Amino acid sequence: MDDDELMDFVNASADLRKYRIAVTLVPDRLLAADSDLQPLAWQSIPYGRGEIHKVPDDKRGIYAFAVSYPSDVLPPHGYILYIGIAGRDSNRSLRARYKDYLNWKTVLKRARIARMIGCWRPILRFLFAPVEETVTSADLKNIERRLNTALMPPFSINDMDAETRRMMKAFAS
Repeated sequence: MDDDELMDFVNASADLRKYRIAVTLVPDRLLAADSDLQPLAWQSIPYGRGEIHKVPDDKRGIYAFAVSYPSDVLPPHGYILYIGIAGRDSNRSLRARYKDYLNWKTVLKRARIARMIGCWRPILRFLFAPVEETVTSADLKNIERRLNTALMPPFSINDMDAETRRMMKAFAS
């Protein structure tokens, strides 16, 4: 191996490192969320403006970002990177909230979100589950907390139960 080949290897390895994230999957938490929460009607679009019209402009709800690439060759796969809510103490719609993630000036103010979108944009999906008007802001916050506690998405750091946050901080690398 000559110097150029060695440098190519080092540079390629450094490029791979930016895509590395810690993932924690606890089966008991996933099973508990599935049995304790009411079903949600999840829908999904590729990240970007192309299908924004499919995101409700008149409903609040839960949303998530996931790495996923639908393919006829690859098996079904994906991982939730972030979970949030639209309508936190307001009537702000899912579409209005999603538009925040399409605005680079807004995204760049949140370094973790900028990394998430910057790294996985070509295979990033926006998932959303509208809720009825009878669901209160407190209900939405509870659902968000429960989903974040169950899935522990790597880019959601605050909206989970206190014990989970404490454990994640204790074992953060």
